[in-house]
Amino acid sequence: MDTVGILVFYNGSWVHNDNIESYEGGEAKGIIVSRNITFSELVDRIYKITNADRNKYIVTLKFSVPLSSSAYKHLKVEDNDDVQYFLKYNTDVMSSKVTPLLATLKIIEGHDWVEDVNFECAENIVADFCVPSNEEEAYSTPNVHPHRESNFQASTVQVTQVQSKTPQRSSWTEMHTSRVHLVHGKSVEDIDYGGGLSCINWEANFKVGRVFPNKLALIKTLCLAAVRGHFRFRTVQSGKRRLCVRCWQLPCPWQLRAYKVGLHEFRVVKYDPFHECDLRYLSSHHRQASTGLLSDSVKRRFKDSRTIYTAGDIIKDVRQNFGVTISYSKAWRSRELALKIIRGSAEESYAILPSYCYELERFKSSMRPVIAVDATHLKCKYKGVLFVATAFDGNRNIYPLAFGIGDLETDAAWEWFFTKLHCAIGDCSNLVVISDRNLSIENGLKRVFPEAAHGICFYHLKDNMKASFKLKKWDPILGFFVRAAKSYRLAEFNRYFSMINNERVQTYLVRAGLHKWSRAHCDGRRYNVMTTNIAESINSVLRFSRMLPVVHLIEEIRNMLQNWFYQRRDLSMKCKSMLCPDLGEKKLRKRLDAASRMNVVKINDVEYNVLDGDMNGLVHLQNHSCTCRKFDLEQLPCKHAIAVCRHLKLNSYSFASSYYTRATWAAAYAESIYPVPPQGTWVIPENVQNVNLLPPISKVMPGRRKTQRISSKGEDSRERKCSRCGVKGHYRSTCKEAIPVTNKKKII
Repeated sequence: MDTVGILVFYNGSWVHNDNIESYEGGEAKGIIVSRNITFSELVDRIYKITNADRNKYIVTLKFSVPLSSSAYKHLKVEDNDDVQYFLKYNTDVMSSKVTPLLATLKIIEGHDWVEDVNFECAENIVADFCVPSNEEEAYSTPNVHPHRESNFQASTVQVTQVQSKTPQRSSWTEMHTSRVHLVHGKSVEDIDYGGGLSCINWEANFKVGRVFPNKLALIKTLCLAAVRGHFRFRTVQSGKRRLCVRCWQLPCPWQLRAYKVGLHEFRVVKYDPFHECDLRYLSSHHRQASTGLLSDSVKRRFKDSRTIYTAGDIIKDVRQNFGVTISYSKAWRSRELALKIIRGSAEESYAILPSYCYELERFKSSMRPVIAVDATHLKCKYKGVLFVATAFDGNRNIYPLAFGIGDLETDAAWEWFFTKLHCAIGDCSNLVVISDRNLSIENGLKRVFPEAAHGICFYHLKDNMKASFKLKKWDPILGFFVRAAKSYRLAEFNRYFSMINNERVQTYLVRAGLHKWSRAHCDGRRYNVMTTNIAESINSVLRFSRMLPVVHLIEEIRNMLQNWFYQRRDLSMKCKSMLCPDLGEKKLRKRLDAASRMNVVKINDVEYNVLDGDMNGLVHLQNHSCTCRKFDLEQLPCKHAIAVCRHLKLNSYSFASSYYTRATWAAAYAESIYPVPPQGTWVIPENVQNVNLLPPISKVMPGRRKTQRISSKGEDSRERKCSRCGVKGHYRSTCKEAIPVTNKKKII
């Protein structure tokens, strides 16, 4: 590995004397780094040398470049390109002299300005590298030449405390004071105020590439970050597809730019996290502390109707937690808006009373297992089709049930496959089969499993709809369809379905059968499986095996199942929990946190109303159902059911389906799959030897045989990009571009 030596100055500070910036004090250390070291790796080395806490200090790196015999410029090292330039400059340009890397540490605090961190060292090294504060001025002679060839000797020097100077607003590009850095954290929707307004531990995360669910969420996060960071911003551009904001004080460089991607999401494309605001212009009245932001902050206080939380309390909490003073009228408006969000208005409560009484008398359902079927083309000489039937085990792993090989996807072929599947699993009165919209599958299913329900993969239905109506990739109709298909409650489904403002598309979806693709309309027997991804995954795993002859293909499948059964049998034997760890146990533990904060109201011996502050849930323990429908579709206690179990001191595990238990999981893989002995040792009966099985009749097309899957109509193809030269249109193995060779020197 090619390495480079670097001389690092650290524990020093930058001071200004007569418009000259100098680096004084500190210690020196030589380190060896890789020639391809990244900026983050270099910063890690600096933290290790200085023994500084990442949560308290931020590292700033610079190095000095001579512009003339008496003028020097300090360049910042802020990314990977800067690191590579520094290494190349140190090894190639100034190979005969040493260019030190100057490191300073600054405290990260919750206000706009922080002071430089200075250390008192018994033994340290003093070096002053000087630069004028204005780039247009001539540079003065430095006190110590940064590239002088000399032996550095340690001496006892007392390092004085240097206070950061307030920069002039007219020359903001040359301000060298400390800056506030917004560290990573949660989005505005993830903030938990713990029932109050306090968000002291909240942190903003505006890194480039961050995607927010919508523009409103981005604005809320910006406002909260501004209030917490004691700065104000103004909107430069705001529209349906973009948002650009800058700091209120010019010429402060803080800014953020975001653009719309997808249906509603906004992506951050540019972000400068540093502030250079003048403290004299800060005010205790914050323009970003709006009524909407405050109402979102205090609405958790009103989940319990017995809570008394006045406008005066809001004023006190805002001042204590945010350091912002708001008027009584704003606090009152925030309180009223929060009450409306949580409880709704009085007029709305009377309007929905008849619907509420109707919903009070209905909803009883249950849930059943499901099988996904699919077929994929073989790529061997005689081609053909591989039929697959799969299901989920209790740990949500793929559990293959049956494989079959046929010539084409015809009615006869699918009827034959379903007949063989019936021999494997027997009669199942509550069977549900999920597939694409192939008519042969539906016809064969009706003949072999007349009592089984047939569901449609909503992903395939979306592709068919996209191709039939020539919809674009980011058409809002597709987004509303996905949200409607995944909705648990019928009211939520109707809301998204009504947003599909195309009568032809709505008619198309209704004719396809709402109960076949909509989670809200299914009767609970789909086991919450909405796609055929489990069958598609098997096809993907066997994408190379499908090129083999039939016998070798079957052997590959047998070998795959043998490994799967052994690994999962071993995991099930090591499992100590009541339910499968990756599905049942994980979901119950995740829902327990939300259930612990809910209120349970008993209606009768088996029905309970659970208040969660949103749409609530009516739980029927005897029927294993809830109005949120997650209990029905998953056959696993939802957060409302867990809240009832906690209220009654019942074991929530007892209300989970046996499919999720450790015993059922272990029983599914109890049997071993043995390998087939070598062909020379086979003992074949005569009646089997007399069977003459011929390959299917297939037409060989001219040209090279296709090995890659042909994309369906409406699918987007990915453009090739070379990882060697970065040019699109070819791969690295076929790249013919000339790559320049750099002359690298190594410092010993």
